[in-house]
Amino acid sequence: MQAAKLLLTFVAMLAPARLVADGGTVQLRKEAGALVITVFTSPSPLSAGPADISLLLQQRNGLDPVLDADVSMRLRADASDTEIPEIHARPTRQQAQNKLLYAAPVTLSESGKWRLALTILRNGERTDASGTIDVAPAPEKALSYWSYIAFPPLMIALFVVRERLISRKARE
Repeated sequence: MQAAKLLLTFVAMLAPARLVADGGTVQLRKEAGALVITVFTSPSPLSAGPADISLLLQQRNGLDPVLDADVSMRLRADASDTEIPEIHARPTRQQAQNKLLYAAPVTLSESGKWRLALTILRNGERTDASGTIDVAPAPEKALSYWSYIAFPPLMIALFVVRERLISRKARE
């Protein structure tokens, strides 16, 4: 019984590390013009390689979501020693799973600080916002799949604990 409690505690401690809200982590929140802009990134933590950048646009008064904007995004690495091209993307609601968000897939070529510049056009008004996001080095391939590798042995261990508990209860 003690082993089952220990195993359950271990699983409960690991589970929240894998949960993220809306597929990302909040990287930036800015008030610009009549808008409040929140930038989410995924994976968490954001690392070099493929990434998803999502935006939540809200009206400053009342925080109602803005669903009719035309958004463009530029990303530029702050690294001064290399010439990395700017990344241009057009986040749209069609690319987002959560239809309150504007999303765009991007590929970040290296780690470090990246400048994010947003241009939002809505009702003939232009709103610009910018900020910095941190990008971690790309994880090693094996480390990025650790949860898939650990799943089968974990299930086997849970099955063994279950069988021992059933056999112990049958003997009593």
